[in-house]
Amino acid sequence: MTPRSPLVLTVVVCLCALVAACQSPPDPSGSGTGTVDVTVVAGPVCPVEQNPPDPACEPRPVQGARILVQPGDGRDIVVGEATTDADGHASIELPPGEYIVLGTDVGGLMGRPEPMAVTVRAGQAVTVELVYDTGIR
Repeated sequence: MTPRSPLVLTVVVCLCALVAACQSPPDPSGSGTGTVDVTVVAGPVCPVEQNPPDPACEPRPVQGARILVQPGDGRDIVVGEATTDADGHASIELPPGEYIVLGTDVGGLMGRPEPMAVTVRAGQAVTVELVYDTGIR
């Protein structure tokens, strides 16, 4: 062997270790992300609540609501977003962690829904319902 062989061997060993360190262990769930499934509704729909409740007065789905996701630690940055479909649904894939789900202003509805804290786990879905106020009393 030449005097350079130990240096070449050291470089090869370091490169192999670096490649191994950069590879993530396999995720048993098969997915490195989780899903936040959001349903957005607006209510009340009728001016007077009845007992038993009238099915025609159920909160209605909100199409076109823009949903934002921020880190659960309070940083004011957006890490995910979606817009609801005709059924008031939206899904957002995120890495595991703690998040806050927010609804933005929607024309014709009062204010914004209460922000919801969620925990996202890899390979799982968490369901959130955001409720807008119609202003009907």
